[in-house]
Amino acid sequence: MSHDLVARIKMVVAASVLVAGASSLGLGQQKKDTPTAAKKDPARAEKVSGVIVKAEKVAKAKGKSDSTLMRLSINTNAVWRDWARDQASARDEGSPKKDATKGANSIATRGEPVDENSLVVVEVASTTRVETRFRSPTDETSKGETTPGKVKSDEATNSTVRPTSKAVQFRAEDLLPGIYVEAEYRPSGSQGKETASSVTVVRPISVLNSSPPAQSAPK
Repeated sequence: MSHDLVARIKMVVAASVLVAGASSLGLGQQKKDTPTAAKKDPARAEKVSGVIVKAEKVAKAKGKSDSTLMRLSINTNAVWRDWARDQASARDEGSPKKDATKGANSIATRGEPVDENSLVVVEVASTTRVETRFRSPTDETSKGETTPGKVKSDEATNSTVRPTSKAVQFRAEDLLPGIYVEAEYRPSGSQGKETASSVTVVRPISVLNSSPPAQSAPK
């Protein structure tokens, strides 16, 4: 075999090795540069509002700090303006049970249909924040006020009616059918297993420019 032929064979082999090495390096770099599967972003918080039509107590699990206390079924067809129309008063000093009984008999509560598209089920855990807010029947957008005295009319005036006692602050055990609430939660993908981060009881307050007349004593 001639020296020229041997030299040519060596050159071809060397070139093949270089090409193979470059290909391997390119594949390795491509794998390195390929991003891993993106982590799923946490679901955005959602908020629902409506009237509680069912409240189920759930047995507290031992050893769990975030165990479920209650399961609420909320009818979102019952909108605030309709529900508050026959519920508002100048003062809010009734017991939670009394407020719930009155709310359950509201025209909106009894008249609005309950179906699978309007019913939202959320769970109230020991970590769920339960708070009470107050707003006028025509206020459908604000979060509400912390006390009845801060509620303003459509003309941005405060009520002149002064409470005779401290307004009721609702707790988890006070979440009864007939109460209007706003619940915030992050969808878990499991129907009926949405744990609320907060549940706000919204109470309707009528803003008056004068105190309601005192009832005459019975004769």
